[in-house]
Amino acid sequence: MPFFLTVARAALGALDKLVSVAAGIALLIVTFTIFLNATGRYTIGATFLGGEELARLLTVWITFVAAYTMLREDGHVSIDLLVRVVPMPVQRALRGIAALIGTFTMAYLAWRAWQLCAFSFGTGQLGTTLPVPRGLFFAPVCVGAVLMTVAFLEKLVRAITNTLPPLPALADPVDTEPADTQPATPQERT
Repeated sequence: MPFFLTVARAALGALDKLVSVAAGIALLIVTFTIFLNATGRYTIGATFLGGEELARLLTVWITFVAAYTMLREDGHVSIDLLVRVVPMPVQRALRGIAALIGTFTMAYLAWRAWQLCAFSFGTGQLGTTLPVPRGLFFAPVCVGAVLMTVAFLEKLVRAITNTLPPLPALADPVDTEPADTQPATPQERT
C-alpha cells in the first residue's frame, strides 16, 4: 500500500476517534441538560434558561458531524441489494460511483452551508434564549459536509486502488448445529 494511503488512513482513524468522543460528550451534555430542565421544572418550578436551545444546538451538531463516522463505518442506511449480488469487480465499480456522487454532493452542500454560515455570522444575530451566534446552528452542516466529503473521497480512492473492505454482514450467522449433536444437560443424562 502506498505511503500516502497509510498516512491518510491513520489520520482518518484519529479523526474518527475525535469525532466519536466529541459526539459522545455532546450527547451526555444534551442528556444532562434535558434531565436538569425536566427535574427543575417538576420539582422547584425553575429551568435553565436556554437549556432547550442548547440541547437543540448540540443535537444538530451530533447529527451532522457524527454522520461522518457512520459513513466511514458503512453504517448508513442504503439500498445495497444489487451491490451484494453482483461480482466483486462490479461491486467495487458501483461503490466507487456512489463515492464519486457522494463526494460532489457533499462538496456542494459544504460550499452552500459555508455561504449560509458566513451570512449568518455576518449579521451578528444571537440565539433566542441562548446568547450564542445563530451561525452556530448552521456550522454543523458545513463541518459535517466537509467531513463527509473527505470520507467519500477516501472511499473513492479505495475503490480506485481496489482496497475497499467488504460490506458488513447483513445479519449474524444463525446457529445451524442440529439439536441432537449438542451435549446433553445433566438432567438428560440420568
